Amino acid sequence: MFNLGRKDVVMLGNKRVRVPKLTRSRLKKLTDHIGSIGDYLVKLFLTPEKDRAVFIVAAADVSIDEIYELTSLLSDLPIEYLDDHVAFSECTEFLKLTWEKNDMNEALKNLGGLIPPVAQQFVQSIVSRMDRAGK
Repeated sequence: MFNLGRKDVVMLGNKRVRVPKLTRSRLKKLTDHIGSIGDYLVKLFLTPEKDRAVFIVAAADVSIDEIYELTSLLSDLPIEYLDDHVAFSECTEFLKLTWEKNDMNEALKNLGGLIPPVAQQFVQSIVSRMDRAGK
């Protein structure tokens, strides 16, 4: 497949960084880190509506930190370097290009198609074990 028109290298501060391929080890690091974003979304929905504005302001600060931390994780640049030399827009462009390079939208669609058959196999294996245990 040709990458015509696709950026494979970006500037983060004054460093040239290759847009990474999301291998299993990088995905594990990424998913371990992203768990905290989900926590904030749950807390946002559980926060009474009258208090949400304060929570959103606090979460925005955390979200900015998350963007920089994810950029550090995927670029292998120290967070301290990013804090001092890299604009927020550079981080978001890097993350967007990483998402696009790895065709994550298509991967998630494919994963969604796999879940029903895998879940069905899981349930069938439990039922067959229960049947065997009952005999």
